[in-house]
Amino acid sequence: MRSAALRDDQALRTAVDRVRPAAHRVGEWLAPLIQRVLQWLAPLLQRIQEAPVVRRLRERVAPHVDKLPESVRRAPRTRSMQVGAAVAAVGVVSLVIGSATSGPTETEVHEAAVEAPIQQQQAQAAPEQAAQAPAPQAQDPAPQAAPAPQAQPAPEAPLGPPVEGIDVSNHNGDIDWRQVAADGKKFTFVLATDGTSFTNPRYSEQYHGAKDAGLIAGAYHFARPGSSSAEVQAERFLNTADYQSDGKTLPPVLDLEVDPNSGGCYGLSVSEMQLWTKTFNDKVKERTGKEPIIYANPSFWRQCMGGTDTFAGHPLWLASYEVDSPAVPGGFSDWDFWQYTDKGKVAGIGGSTDLNQYQQGFERLKQLAG
Repeated sequence: MRSAALRDDQALRTAVDRVRPAAHRVGEWLAPLIQRVLQWLAPLLQRIQEAPVVRRLRERVAPHVDKLPESVRRAPRTRSMQVGAAVAAVGVVSLVIGSATSGPTETEVHEAAVEAPIQQQQAQAAPEQAAQAPAPQAQDPAPQAAPAPQAQPAPEAPLGPPVEGIDVSNHNGDIDWRQVAADGKKFTFVLATDGTSFTNPRYSEQYHGAKDAGLIAGAYHFARPGSSSAEVQAERFLNTADYQSDGKTLPPVLDLEVDPNSGGCYGLSVSEMQLWTKTFNDKVKERTGKEPIIYANPSFWRQCMGGTDTFAGHPLWLASYEVDSPAVPGGFSDWDFWQYTDKGKVAGIGGSTDLNQYQQGFERLKQLAG
């Protein structure tokens, strides 16, 4: 029996030695991700620990734990049970968080066709963020209360039924704006500039043609944060858009989408993307006095902007296709404009075009253009 036991022990050690390198590699890959998840969960766990019901539960359980013999409290099995309880608690919290934040599944929500996978950039960013994490302290620091979330403005009550509109670019070619207006479209957004080098050659005729036909019009800039500074792109956009406060012009639009070349966040971190966006918006407001409209889809806002509520005061132009009601990204209380398809048919425009809806009614739309 002894020799058999030795053979079994040797076989087990050999198997462990074979598995250990792979397990080590998996551990190295998972460590940054786990660290990020724990950092993200920390404020919520702190809130749960401070909740009255949890505090009362701890107070009721603590006397019974203290009555246990010292040998039992220090036994390996007891410690294993404590660890298991902690893991289970984190699992429950994760389940609650996932249910609260994930929203509709992919089969229920088909987001804008322009979005592309961002997984590669996320994988590259994980080691960098882990390297920036503070080194662990010898003693656990005192828990800090999570910062209170920034209050979001309550949406205004609509002043009438939703309003239909479109958005166009040079790809739409010649447009008969009188027919567009007769087809019931009340507003349009027109591409003015893209990044640092492209200007819509049809911008002036499309923008002013829409206004002359009685539509409310606005200009948008396709942002490329990785190619140049926010100030440079904002200046170029504003010089082309020629914003006028004439009661017929919507606030300028910052079009934020994934990098068309890589499908990522232009090689920038979430904080860098937020800073770039804020700098661009500040420049626009300095020149026009208007908070820019932000165009984005839920996936981009979650992955490249971190679901920030920094821009909650800006009107949101949301891209989300083939759904009855779009999922509003974290950081916004509601959408203002909704781009709901890129396959629309409108009189006066050859081929397909993007269709949009403004949900606050025509009177509110005129106020926004005031």
